[in-house]
Amino acid sequence: MTSMSSTTASGAATVSVVIPCFNQAHFLAAAVRSARSQHGVILDTIVVDDGSTDETAAIAKSCGADAILRQRNQGLSAARNAGVRAATGEYVVFLDADDELLPDVLSQQIAVLRDRPEAACVGGRCRLIDAAGNDLLTAIPSIAGDDLYAELLAKNFIWTPGSVVFRRSSILSIGGFPSDVSPAADYAVYLRFAREGRLVVTSADVVRYRQHDANMSRDPVIMFRATLAVLARERAAMPPQYADAFVRGRRAWSAFYGEQIIDLLRYELRSTRRLGTLIACGALLVKYCRHELRRHARRKIGRVLRGLPAADLEPGRFAPASGRARNAGG
Repeated sequence: MTSMSSTTASGAATVSVVIPCFNQAHFLAAAVRSARSQHGVILDTIVVDDGSTDETAAIAKSCGADAILRQRNQGLSAARNAGVRAATGEYVVFLDADDELLPDVLSQQIAVLRDRPEAACVGGRCRLIDAAGNDLLTAIPSIAGDDLYAELLAKNFIWTPGSVVFRRSSILSIGGFPSDVSPAADYAVYLRFAREGRLVVTSADVVRYRQHDANMSRDPVIMFRATLAVLARERAAMPPQYADAFVRGRRAWSAFYGEQIIDLLRYELRSTRRLGTLIACGALLVKYCRHELRRHARRKIGRVLRGLPAADLEPGRFAPASGRARNAGG
């Protein structure tokens, strides 16, 4: 890979797009093409093959990736961190292999960072698409005030790292994405930069965010555990004035994932009955989601009293991996 200086003689910014990929070769070409079609920046694309058993490396080569890194499967954080270490651009974007950048968005987001030298990163909005790339109705999360840190404690309005442009120096300065909370590592990074006053968000649509059955974010047990771990770590560094916001935030996350875990529990009770999943669901619900449990119990009792079926599973509410809800709480 050719090294890039931070800017060129023309003043164009240099940006590296890091694309981690684990068995997502069928989406990868669209992701790489969306990066390589950006204008107004000097760009290189780095595909990190995280131990894939499909044609990830071959597809990356065929569609013109500038660099392909191959490693044993270590998870998203390790793949992103390998990519940023190999990157040479002043700015870096972490684009999931199943997502796509919208045309010419990088130059616009980088312009924001150039106007805000104190900022570590700038986030934008997402447009939802289905597995085939068709547009889905997207409900944009609202941000109630100017305090992004307080908002982030309750909901992650940055749905995917592909909608964020980072200064490479900033992400390296914090050691990259934490590997011990890999499913929610991006949330940990946003919280840190928001707490330090170094996060900027815009109303620009930046990325097409794909919904499909293989999304890791569709396992609410994994996601809730990782989010709780992120919040516990953040609490140790949190300024004291955010104590109430933290409590409200954890309640909001408990409600958000509690609904999904109850749906998963219903599904498991009716179908596969995997003991490990049943225990994990029950433990999380009893410890963190008692309000949601009580509400569902009242609803079920009410249905029985009215002579209606108790309906362990409401049609369309849950199938394993139902809805790419990664860090979209609130």
